[in-house]
Amino acid sequence: MSSANSCSWEPPTGGSIAEPFVPRLIALFGLRACWYESFPFDVQLPRIEPGRIVLPADEPGLVPWSLDLGVELPVRHGLLTVGRYVLVPASRTTGVHLTPARRTEAIALVSPVGSLVAAAMLAEHATPQHS
Repeated sequence: MSSANSCSWEPPTGGSIAEPFVPRLIALFGLRACWYESFPFDVQLPRIEPGRIVLPADEPGLVPWSLDLGVELPVRHGLLTVGRYVLVPASRTTGVHLTPARRTEAIALVSPVGSLVAAAMLAEHATPQHS
């Protein structure tokens, strides 16, 4: 389960692959905290997309977003979201104080992660299960 307090939580697939990028994202944005979460998510967050920040619409069953919870940097394989980095800035924001140049750099930085996570997921499910 995802939550804003899940800094030590390790997702079943993708966490060890995504973890090496966390210190780089913290340094890039000067973040208070950062971690990776596998899809699906329990909490919606403002989302970094190329050239903009997308504010989430309320959805039934999900915790509504708040400035205190951070901003997400999606991890995708093709058009499929497989995870996200939760970026918690030093001060409350929807992400707009994260400069466009740094957002673009962060998107490029994590772009290979989606393929790696997808490959790990496929390998995990291809492994025969012994009873």
